Amino acid sequence: MTNEVTIRPITYDDTEDIIRWRNSDFVRNRFIDQRLFTKESHEYWLKNFVETGKVAQFIILLDGKGVGSVYLRDIDPDERSAEYGIFIGEESARGKGVGTKSARLILEYAFCELKLEKIFLRVYKDNAGAVKSYEKAGFVSNGKIENIEVNGEKRDVIFMELEKKDFEKR
Repeated sequence: MTNEVTIRPITYDDTEDIIRWRNSDFVRNRFIDQRLFTKESHEYWLKNFVETGKVAQFIILLDGKGVGSVYLRDIDPDERSAEYGIFIGEESARGKGVGTKSARLILEYAFCELKLEKIFLRVYKDNAGAVKSYEKAGFVSNGKIENIEVNGEKRDVIFMELEKKDFEKR
């Protein structure tokens, strides 16, 4: 195993894996939107968001095998910004730097291909592994913290961002 990380555009053939990964407790509990995915909801997402260019979503491959997904959502061509998201669905792929490598790949795509200027994200403050991965990829906290209620529990969400000029310095 070389631990080579690549990404490829998502297709309808990925639906079963996306549903399995996104509905796992490990992944779902780290998302602000914790609704369960169905085949219908995922295909709706592909048709109305990915195919319309509002979202650029990719499958993360580790040594050629799908292990998760990375995406840019709410792509705003006027503001030249988008929100970043990722999940590593296969437990065997976690803790190997896959998230950080995937982030770098999609950030390159965001800044060079889509010509965006700023990528931002939201993450639970207590998700230390994700925060560390995002920092390795170049994201920095912008100081904004929001307290939200998820399943009857209060959680702090921190906002991080990365501007193209800072990405290019790396």
